[in-house]
Amino acid sequence: MICILEVMTGFLFLSNFLYKPRKIWYDVCYFFPSYYNYIPDMRRISIYHTIILFILLAACSNNKQPLLPKVTGKPGEVLLVVDQYIWESEIGNFLNTMLTQPFEAIPQEEPIYDPIRISSSAFNNIFKSHRNIILAKISSRNKKPRIIVQRDIWAKPQLVVNIIGPNDSTTLQYLEENQDKLVSLLNQAEINRTIENYKKNRAKGIDEALKTKHHLTISVPIGYQMDVDADNFIWISHELSDLTQGILIYYYEYTDSNTFTPEYLVQKRNEFTRRYVPGPVDGSYMKTEDLYPVVYNQYNRDDKYYIELRGLWKLEKAFMGGPYVSLTTLDEKRNRIVTVDGFVYAPSLNKRNYVREIEAIIHTLTITE
Repeated sequence: MICILEVMTGFLFLSNFLYKPRKIWYDVCYFFPSYYNYIPDMRRISIYHTIILFILLAACSNNKQPLLPKVTGKPGEVLLVVDQYIWESEIGNFLNTMLTQPFEAIPQEEPIYDPIRISSSAFNNIFKSHRNIILAKISSRNKKPRIIVQRDIWAKPQLVVNIIGPNDSTTLQYLEENQDKLVSLLNQAEINRTIENYKKNRAKGIDEALKTKHHLTISVPIGYQMDVDADNFIWISHELSDLTQGILIYYYEYTDSNTFTPEYLVQKRNEFTRRYVPGPVDGSYMKTEDLYPVVYNQYNRDDKYYIELRGLWKLEKAFMGGPYVSLTTLDEKRNRIVTVDGFVYAPSLNKRNYVREIEAIIHTLTITE
């Protein structure tokens, strides 16, 4: 409807614009009769008019998506549209427990998400633009439990998860079986939003240097600077008064499949950080915290194999530390192992969202040709 109104407005404007010249010519010819032969051909103008109208209507038909507002809400927030009787049931308890479980590999406990619960009657336009929305509806009219995922319904980029079930028991069982998928959906939505923002505001100088010298790219946002650019090690950092976010990129020759074990990857990390990441005290350097178990995940993306590590780092001979997350893959063309490692130092701040920010950066890793 909005598009049609825009086309009609443009049509009227063009009508006024295209037909005015004829009136002007008649006014001129009143004083200069010999100019009558040059009066514009209105048939030709009508043809142009029709063509322009056709182009406007075609553009309207190809743009069926309405203009959506940007999402609202803070990073890590999830809006739960759940009525009181569901919230007080086992399903409500499950959703709350799922969203508030501890975030992995950070020194102080924080929930993976911050749930905000409202009833369905309160779900108005103010709330519909929220970044992450979970709606739960339990009714005997529903034949079986389902999870329906929608995107960009009331805002953009938005994730909307509909949980539908016939009763508490079967719905709860279904949710328990799909808990990891639900959390993964939310995680990916949060990361993708950050990635898209970073791609629009990337530090082009760093991007070009990585591509030219090291044959790889990552979307590093404006505000980061290159601290070290060695033959096979890069250190990029973002420094504020109370926060440090660092990206370490290093690579080495691939020898055998044992390269992808967590023990070997931690060993290589310690080798590079000892050499290139010194602390403020003489003889101090970054290393992986041995007292905290490393979280190890593996997966495939775009036909490439990746290893993800999460853990804690510390400074040897100094009192500093924090979380890190790394992504490792094989560059088959150059027979090298490439690791992108992000770390956070923020002793007085919550760290979950800052870890997600560096996680978004490392997940933009691309090996170039």
